[in-house]
Amino acid sequence: MSILVGTASWTDKTLIESGAFYPPGCSSAEARLRYYASVFPLVEVDSSYYAMPSATNSALWVERTPPGFVFDVKAFRLFTGHQTEPRFFPKDLQADLPSTGKKNLYYKDIPPPVIEELWARFFEALRPLHQAGKLGSVLFQFPHWVTAVPKAREHVEHCAERMHPFLTAFEFRHESWLGEKHRESTLAM
Repeated sequence: MSILVGTASWTDKTLIESGAFYPPGCSSAEARLRYYASVFPLVEVDSSYYAMPSATNSALWVERTPPGFVFDVKAFRLFTGHQTEPRFFPKDLQADLPSTGKKNLYYKDIPPPVIEELWARFFEALRPLHQAGKLGSVLFQFPHWVTAVPKAREHVEHCAERMHPFLTAFEFRHESWLGEKHRESTLAM
């Protein structure tokens, strides 16, 4: 078994601003990814949490990295139960979002056809990485307010079913998932 080590994003603000990692003149996203991939074999894509990723960008990442380089991709924030402002949805889907009067929307607020389209676009964005053998895991990072209650467990299982057969990782930030009461059932899940 080999262990791959990398960071969360080749465009991380602290990584760039430190001035200690990238060589002088390495200032474009393309140059940074190429350099990053010459040092590390793995990176976590966190931009996909904030906005739906695109197949175009994924294809560029494939071209800009050497064989064997791995991308772990964070799931879009809506899928993990995080609040999502309408402006973070693809522009062409924003008109189909419900007018709740609230600043943020949650997965349960979104009409099923929009949910289906979001999943389809997410898989489309993963396809170039997967086809090139460069997709590691897809990380679902659940917020601390998502506790081990039946409704949340159902949503986690729903995400796992949607992601099959991709390698998927789940991060639970609330202690109830691995507390004495739910540890066994969480690990079994």
